[in-house]
Amino acid sequence: MQVPKTFWKPAIVSLGLIATAQASPARTMDEASASHPMGRMARLINPSLVDVEERIDFLEKRLQTLAAYSPKPSRHAYGWRAGHLAGEETPPNLTLDLGDIYPLSDLWVLPSWPQFGEDRLMFPLRLQVEVANQADFSDATVVYSTSNKIHEDQSGHPLRIPVQNIDARYVRLKVLLGHFRGPQALSTISELMVFSGGEPVSLSASVTASGSIDSEDQWNPAYAIDGRTPLGCWQGGAWTKSRGQLVELRGEESSAQWQLDCGEVTAIDRVLLFPYELPEFGGSCALPGRMEIAITDGPEPADSDFHPYKGGETFCPVIHSPRGTSGRYVTIRGLDPLEVGELRALPLSEIEVWSLGRNLARDGKLSLSVGGKAIDLSPEVHDGYANGLKIIPMDHWLRQIDDRRLIQAELASLHPLRAGMIAESELNATWGASVAIGLTFLIPVAIVERRRLVSRKQIDTLRKRIASDLHDDIGSNLGSISLIARSAKRDLVRLHGPDAVAEDLSEVETIARESSLAMRDIVWLLERRQDSIGDFVQRMRDTAARMLRDIRYDIHCSSNRTAAKMTLDAKRHLFLFYKETLHNIVKHSKADQVAIRIYDHGDSLVMEVEDNGIGLPVDAAGKAAAVRKLNDRAEVLSGRLTVESQPGQGTSLRLEVKRSNLVASKAAA
Repeated sequence: MQVPKTFWKPAIVSLGLIATAQASPARTMDEASASHPMGRMARLINPSLVDVEERIDFLEKRLQTLAAYSPKPSRHAYGWRAGHLAGEETPPNLTLDLGDIYPLSDLWVLPSWPQFGEDRLMFPLRLQVEVANQADFSDATVVYSTSNKIHEDQSGHPLRIPVQNIDARYVRLKVLLGHFRGPQALSTISELMVFSGGEPVSLSASVTASGSIDSEDQWNPAYAIDGRTPLGCWQGGAWTKSRGQLVELRGEESSAQWQLDCGEVTAIDRVLLFPYELPEFGGSCALPGRMEIAITDGPEPADSDFHPYKGGETFCPVIHSPRGTSGRYVTIRGLDPLEVGELRALPLSEIEVWSLGRNLARDGKLSLSVGGKAIDLSPEVHDGYANGLKIIPMDHWLRQIDDRRLIQAELASLHPLRAGMIAESELNATWGASVAIGLTFLIPVAIVERRRLVSRKQIDTLRKRIASDLHDDIGSNLGSISLIARSAKRDLVRLHGPDAVAEDLSEVETIARESSLAMRDIVWLLERRQDSIGDFVQRMRDTAARMLRDIRYDIHCSSNRTAAKMTLDAKRHLFLFYKETLHNIVKHSKADQVAIRIYDHGDSLVMEVEDNGIGLPVDAAGKAAAVRKLNDRAEVLSGRLTVESQPGQGTSLRLEVKRSNLVASKAAA
């Protein structure tokens, strides 16, 4: 079963809104400060502030192009764990034999993520990495060493060791100092990756170690070169709709087989199987519970040709590195299907088969069969994308993660510097402007101050009214909870058991949850720091995720004025209009797809909500009914509401409001 494409028309939501809605609060305040008269004057008198802000803007844009850093605990095959007692002369070490002499480019040591019950990373405090051509390391070259210092960075980011103009076959990592647990010092790493010309030559290496503390399916030297890391898949770039293929099994079917015909016998460097993301189940990723990979000259491999691998729930690809193996056919078996209710399926996002720096799966003949019968193979299984993101070379992926760390460290130092420069410059500009205005324009200042006080009084009145709404909503719900709980207690006593009160208790839970959500919405409406259109769009996204959790939806914003501040009254009525619309869809429409669009139309802001449900009932005049509350909200906003609905063909609501009726100032409009 292949997950269907979304049905949205171009008039329904894009990712432009998401980028705006996810802008950081600090960035929004920066823009507000820069547009403020005192902010503009401060930048005129302090060119250094402009230079700092340009640097921050450049770095933040650069961050958007880099691969994400989101480590997660591994399910199994954690990596290598070493230990030694205090006073032991020989430190633990991990040695890779690359099988041949390679011109090395980069070495990476990846930390393992804390597992359940652990409170910190166990990355070595002192370590040394050396390379050599001789197995006894008699010609060793030290490429990295903490010397007598402590490796204080326990943040979980990879350690990059650049290596240039060095040819080597052997790589050895020595743990000079670990974390003491009693008399023993422990250290762990997830992966030791070695690259030559962009190729991960460590994946096909052989490994030996001393001082290992192994445990089945968790810690072993072999797990340090299997490509499985807490950082997941090596992906980056813009989001796409390519997810892979979920092969659904029926009846007695229990396995599927993918086979690649390379066209001729060729050396196979590695086979990679990327897990399939399941957003319907909390965003987890999974592969078939068991996988078997065979490389043969003929299309019918024997059972003895297959190499088994464990899959299941995992964020990391499975990598098969058949050192020195050649063949024409690469056969992959998927066993132990994922079972969710009545669904039995084998998930797989992407297949890669690498030979001499080329991915044969992209150009070769890849087929799929279930129970010996050929079925359609989705092109998304070998298009270079996994779960919506482009698969990038492993060394580029690691460098992007390292660049992200460096950029974030620089931003962490630039933001306080910028804040101090703004405060100082704006203070100087404010004092100068205040003296000038005070000497020449006392009357206009008084008028402006009076208007500010009147506006503040109006805002306070509005906030009190909203607080009253909060009191009424929550008070009513809590009263209902009390009555239902009392009824449940009487039923329990009368019927001598919990079965009769199940429905009452379920209603208690529902009302309590609705009370909590209503309170959160009203508190958000009262929040002064989230009054921009961009903040409103982000709230729309959060509300849709909550209310439409069982419906496929999409949100698109093409407005270019999302930094404008909305009045509290407009923010309240527009949000309640949006929430009422979603409530009607969930309760009455029977839709399974919803599209939401925000865009500019002349001097107005337009909100469109479209669903594919059963449509609205019509009255005797042929007009759509059941939109009275929405009409009331539109009239309060002085907006125009257009409703298009046909029985069985869905509903389209379009609210157009002049921007001057929404934003706090005409200049912003």
